[in-house]
Amino acid sequence: MSATTIARRYAEAMADVAIARNQIDQIDAELRTFAEMLRQSRELAHVFANPVQSHQDKGKVLEALIARTRPGAFTANLLRTMLTHYRLPLVAEVYEQYRRIINERRGIVVAEVTTAQPLAAAEQAQLGQRLEAITGKRIEFQFKTDATLIGGVVTRTGSVVYDGSVRTQLQGIEQRLKTGTRD
Repeated sequence: MSATTIARRYAEAMADVAIARNQIDQIDAELRTFAEMLRQSRELAHVFANPVQSHQDKGKVLEALIARTRPGAFTANLLRTMLTHYRLPLVAEVYEQYRRIINERRGIVVAEVTTAQPLAAAEQAQLGQRLEAITGKRIEFQFKTDATLIGGVVTRTGSVVYDGSVRTQLQGIEQRLKTGTRD
């Protein structure tokens, strides 16, 4: 079974419980905190991924982290269960799947927007209105900058990419010049 399939199963169960208990945002924050700790500390991630490290030692480390971060009972028990089933190294992927499932159930689409320069608030609002009209869903943005775009915007929503960058337009012109077409 793939790591993505495993992560999705944990995330779906978590989403069901989070919705039933009305703890969506609390569980999101707690799981994000733990996923970030593992992303930021190679040593910590190595402890949980290392098959040579004893399960008892991993349990002590996990309990120390739980005591330090003080997650709710559900999240703490989830982390313990993941440790027991040797799935704790997948916590970041479980978190990403959880976010995707919760957003899907709330009717939210995550749009990754890349621009050459940061967008002003008015431009962000206008882009949001356009994307909401196109998708029929609420939009949650993740903004990035990439100077190689030269100008314009590249937006990814799921597997759909809207590329209005100057770089891509220039590449299209270059390709037409090479092939001699006049599109």
